Amino acid sequence: MAQDLHQIAIVVRPEVDNVAAVLADQLSLGTAIVDGERRFSLLQSLRRGQSVARCEIAAGAAVVSLGAPYGTARRVIRAGERVDAGNVAAELPPLPPPVRGPRPARARAGKERSFEGFLRPDGRVGVRNYVGIVTSGMCAATEVREIAWRAQREIYSRAKYPNVDGVVPIVQESGCGMPDGRAVDLLNRLLVGSLSHPNLGAGLYVDLGCGKTCIECTGPVLHNQVPGADERVMQLGIQASGGTRRTIERGLEMVERLLEKANRYQRQPASAGQLSVGVKCGGSDRWSGISANPALGWAADRVVEAGGSVLIGEVPELQGAANLELVRRARNRAVAGKLKAAQRRYEKYVHMFGEDFRENPSPGNIEGGLSNIYLKSLGALAKGGTSPVNDVLDYGEPQAGRRGLLVVYSPGYDQISVPALFLGGAQIVCFTTGRGTGIGSALGPVLKIASNSELACRNEDIDIDAGPILERGAERGASIAEIGQIILDRIFEIASGRSIPQAEASGMHHEFKIWESLWPSL
Repeated sequence: MAQDLHQIAIVVRPEVDNVAAVLADQLSLGTAIVDGERRFSLLQSLRRGQSVARCEIAAGAAVVSLGAPYGTARRVIRAGERVDAGNVAAELPPLPPPVRGPRPARARAGKERSFEGFLRPDGRVGVRNYVGIVTSGMCAATEVREIAWRAQREIYSRAKYPNVDGVVPIVQESGCGMPDGRAVDLLNRLLVGSLSHPNLGAGLYVDLGCGKTCIECTGPVLHNQVPGADERVMQLGIQASGGTRRTIERGLEMVERLLEKANRYQRQPASAGQLSVGVKCGGSDRWSGISANPALGWAADRVVEAGGSVLIGEVPELQGAANLELVRRARNRAVAGKLKAAQRRYEKYVHMFGEDFRENPSPGNIEGGLSNIYLKSLGALAKGGTSPVNDVLDYGEPQAGRRGLLVVYSPGYDQISVPALFLGGAQIVCFTTGRGTGIGSALGPVLKIASNSELACRNEDIDIDAGPILERGAERGASIAEIGQIILDRIFEIASGRSIPQAEASGMHHEFKIWESLWPSL
């Protein structure tokens, strides 16, 4: 008996897609398929997450999924044949230039959203109230980690400091052996961004004493650019303290004073317009662009409609038709030019190492059904929603009051891209995954969303399961909007401190990596 393609596979845009994503766990060679008026048999056995041709695709013709081309056929691909890198070239057919039309005004969400956060001296609002221990560079990393670890366990408690959310290490691995000028200026900007982040109530800056971001060098920058630095930031030198152990003991004494300062902040009502949410995907699979990313995109649109901000990064994962769609949605010609320039700039950066800009998908991505960067990019784009692109932020550049959907110039690599979103101004990052990851951040909460229920069931790092979107049947299935609403509600619960994501609750995930390869090591 023939099986209905739409019961065993997913076709996101039936009117244009010539490829379907297999939903069934296993399909045997020769299985008869009905797809509307079409009838064909499977020419290979297929498993969940793989792609299959719905019709014959001529050699050189566009291979289309998620509503847009992601490659061209290396040869004739017959209906019922598996579609993968073996028969699809990572080359795009000529794409029509993006046509920018007037952007329709978006209706405000019917329900006004708000949260309870911590108002900072510069008017921004934090969703957490950490004391951050910030290293000037790798030479102070050991001391910073030990101070934070001991302070969290020996000094801090919620009972003693009810308004503080903990002590976190913010460790980066540069700080010396780098050129003067632009490189040091950029690193100082990242250090300022860390210590002035609204999720920090107070901070301790720890420095070896002789690097290019030493207290004498960077201290004045912090004093001038971190709002309320005299009250909220203290500095500690390792050489001046007499070595590692003495630095740690002095640091613990200073953290106790900083906890008192941070504890003076209390949560108070804030409008949704003061909320900035970063969106990120990593360990993606074929389902990421069908379930978790569109659901997150739905929530992102609601944040923008409520007056808030959404930050999306990963420039090398926004290639091909995905980039053209962003350009089409640009607020004006200047922003469209910035989007195009960001792609050219990143491609030039990759070519500097003699590498190919398209070689982004990891073995896990490919195993999960993402055969090339263009297919991966189409799915990645969905997590940002459908709002107009209001601006492009450079790496480490703060959003500085800009609202709406903002693109952040950053790599796709999770460990750099997530901190880049926080440094751009995000207070929370929502992270979708199809393969699983435990990633968190030293600068704020990271909410993890699984693209499939199998991952959500077996991986304790997951907060929300978007897998029901893939289910067929009313009893178990859910719409993109239904899962999107769950994500949106959780974002505001996290912002108010009423919900703690798994990565934050673990007390272990304080990832923070900067993009050191932007400058040479000397």
